[in-house]
Amino acid sequence: MRVNFYRKHVLLLMIGIGMVVLAACGGESSSSSEGEEHELDFSHFFPPTHFMEEEIQTFASDLEEATDGRIKITSYPGAALAAPDEQFNAAATGSVDFALSVHGYTPGEFPLTSVMELPFMAETAVKGSKNLWQLMNEFDEFNDEYAGTVPLWLYTTDPGQLFTVDKQVKSIEDLKGMKIRSPSPETSEWLEALGATPVSMPMNENFEALERGVVDGTIAPWEAVKTWGLDEVINYATVGNFYSTTMFVVMNKDAFNSLSEEDQATIQELTGEKMANKTGEVFDQFGNEAVEQAKEKGVEIYELTEDELAEWSEYINPTIENWIHNVEEKGLPGQEVYDRAVELSGK
Repeated sequence: MRVNFYRKHVLLLMIGIGMVVLAACGGESSSSSEGEEHELDFSHFFPPTHFMEEEIQTFASDLEEATDGRIKITSYPGAALAAPDEQFNAAATGSVDFALSVHGYTPGEFPLTSVMELPFMAETAVKGSKNLWQLMNEFDEFNDEYAGTVPLWLYTTDPGQLFTVDKQVKSIEDLKGMKIRSPSPETSEWLEALGATPVSMPMNENFEALERGVVDGTIAPWEAVKTWGLDEVINYATVGNFYSTTMFVVMNKDAFNSLSEEDQATIQELTGEKMANKTGEVFDQFGNEAVEQAKEKGVEIYELTEDELAEWSEYINPTIENWIHNVEEKGLPGQEVYDRAVELSGK
């Protein structure tokens, strides 16, 4: 009987100690989740000298200050952690915490988002960025394109132009047979319709391809002429505001969910439409500066007239119809999204 008595009391004592320990651990976990520090990485393909690296550093600094030092971000530029076309998957799988890249580098992965890469959708980066972010928030179907991540902001570059090395392009006939670097499937389609040979290539390979004659020209925003040094290898520019490159900044969903609700809210306050507009403004600014810089370096600029653009559009516009058809075939609201994008553009 005495043995059972002791066993009973020992058991009760152990249960009591266990409950105290669990309670203490629970209290410690609850308090640490609110003040827990997170050291996160931000991966992108732009070189360290690009203005987007400065924007990322500013965002990191603002976030660290707003969270009282709980969230610290280290930026890894120059595709140090992932290739340009692997950035999104790196974030979705948790290989990196934040990622930035171009949607068009992974063709077919962002069918609805690519609406803003269709021809003549925006005249400035600010308008394109604002409209893209609004579409993202109006259509729930966009969410599936960003599975595994939390989209922080989307944006577009300033409008893309045609830049060439040895031959000035003033007409469709001039373009025929030329090898032109293309940033997206949509652009490749209309380049081919115009008689050119599109060559898919990320921006970080563009300079060398132009310099070595791998391509005869490139479709790119004015911004790239300044920030990627393209004015050192091109001699001609044909202005038609042909398209906009779209880009994303996303965060791994698990990394986001590991943060306190307060810190999650802070990240969303610092990003979204605010950063979409800010990024657009910077691209427009550098685009305008690039035009002046190109002129100073002797780049000959030819701006297509309205009549000439109308002629080019006869070859380019079928890309829009094909895009709508292909997206609708996937069970997505291609026509509705396109119509809304056109409405937002004010056309």
